[in-house]
Amino acid sequence: MNIDSVLVTVGMGRYQFAGCVLFGLMIMYSNVSPVTYVFTAGDLKYRCAVPGCDSPDLAERTYEPEWLRFTTPYREDTGLPRKCQRYSRNPVNGSRCAPGDFDSNTVELCSGGWVFEDIENTIGTEFGLMCEEKKWKLSMVGTVNNFGQFIGIPVSGIIADKFGRKFAMVFCAVTSAILAIIQSFSVNYQMFLVLELFSSIVSSGVYTVTFVLAIELVLPNHRVLYYSILECFYPIGAILVAFIASLVKDWRLLLQIANIPGLLFLSYFWLTEESMRWLEMQGKHDRVIGVLKRIAGINKKSLPVLRPNTQIETSNYDDDNDAKYVNILKDVIGSPTILFRLIRCSLVWIAITLVYYGLTISATDIAGDKYLNFALASFVEIPACLLNWLVMEGMSRRMSLSCMLILSGFTSVLYNLVPDSSLLIRLSIFLISKLAISVAFSVIYMLTVEIFPTRMRATLLSVCSMIGRIGSMLAPQTTLLAEYFGNYVTMLVFSVTALVAAAITMTLPESKNIKLPDTIVEAERIGIDRLIPENIENS
Repeated sequence: MNIDSVLVTVGMGRYQFAGCVLFGLMIMYSNVSPVTYVFTAGDLKYRCAVPGCDSPDLAERTYEPEWLRFTTPYREDTGLPRKCQRYSRNPVNGSRCAPGDFDSNTVELCSGGWVFEDIENTIGTEFGLMCEEKKWKLSMVGTVNNFGQFIGIPVSGIIADKFGRKFAMVFCAVTSAILAIIQSFSVNYQMFLVLELFSSIVSSGVYTVTFVLAIELVLPNHRVLYYSILECFYPIGAILVAFIASLVKDWRLLLQIANIPGLLFLSYFWLTEESMRWLEMQGKHDRVIGVLKRIAGINKKSLPVLRPNTQIETSNYDDDNDAKYVNILKDVIGSPTILFRLIRCSLVWIAITLVYYGLTISATDIAGDKYLNFALASFVEIPACLLNWLVMEGMSRRMSLSCMLILSGFTSVLYNLVPDSSLLIRLSIFLISKLAISVAFSVIYMLTVEIFPTRMRATLLSVCSMIGRIGSMLAPQTTLLAEYFGNYVTMLVFSVTALVAAAITMTLPESKNIKLPDTIVEAERIGIDRLIPENIENS
């Protein structure tokens, strides 16, 4: 008997609703670690303190007083005062604060501290990572975080295959919370960076494993809707991080408040069930039947009589000989069409992750409240989860992906053309760009699944996702471009990257409404033959 057939009998009900809430909370928490560094290692607006001009009372100092123009050089690109430079003072009038007392042709580095626009404690202020020449240490935190995810994704898969999906989910979530709490007690930058790496390695598997467990609870014809609902929980995690950061404005408290609730996920050992398909692959038929009985009981449905030794069939492709990574690699290399397709697909993944994470990080650099801007940039992902269904239904895969990339690229350029004084217009354009790239992220998942053969589909999807992490590792470094070349360069890089990816996308085969290829030969013929749509051919 097939698991999906039994699920039809036990139906959809309170068990799936409870599972949606429980797994939704886990997915929400899985987005805490990937975005917290935006605030713990965020750059701040500050300037040199000017003795004789700034008040001795720190509480009375302001970021941009009237006299700042003749004491401090300004950046031409941002219109903000230089962070670590000030004009040299005329030694004759060492305690006065008048235009004639400063030499605008000579600058000096700070020696008497800084004045901040907002009072906020980050690792930069606490560990002395000040001035433009040390900003790379702040951006390095984001790169290390994404590098940890690059390592952690395959590691979590190994743990899930060896010890079970539920164990991997709970272990990764709770361990990540513990590491983040320990990280909040870091005594120096090096300790913080090491714990950032370990925390991201452990937390990276929470999202994927949770989705696998959640989707297995529902019938095939409900999975798209269930997926869309669960996906909406993910950006809520980032919104909550921004909200907490705006309240505490302290990196230690942020890490503690955002991660202490993660310890409660230890209760999921008792509140959730192990993956039925994993249990069946382990030969634990009795436990599979037990899970099905519990679902039927909570949904108040009757379950077919199943003997303890009944073997439940699964839909997994688990051929011990064919599923070997080495054999899959040989087959990919042996097929120039599949290999070239994999390379192009991976390049699109790199571009999308670079723009997606780059825009997420850059949201804090928009004029206005950085916490609100970041929350809004995360919020647009919720309608994006619903919009991607409409886009993919109304357009072909290639066209929908290319259009979203072009829209994101075009709005990134347009953002640079709008003057800083038009804050709402700039913010709206930025959010449209983030919305478009979020939809593109969903479409690339679907396109990748549809253009590779069944036996290597999951493996090549993982390969594309892992290679795509190169883009997310580069994204934090794009903030350095603004320091050396001007603010407009960052958005220009995002625009060019998105437009190049759109061009590459049009070289990929179209896969909408075709029968998913089961063999390499069928996959190679996509885009050449007029394949029969899945809704016509059921084989």
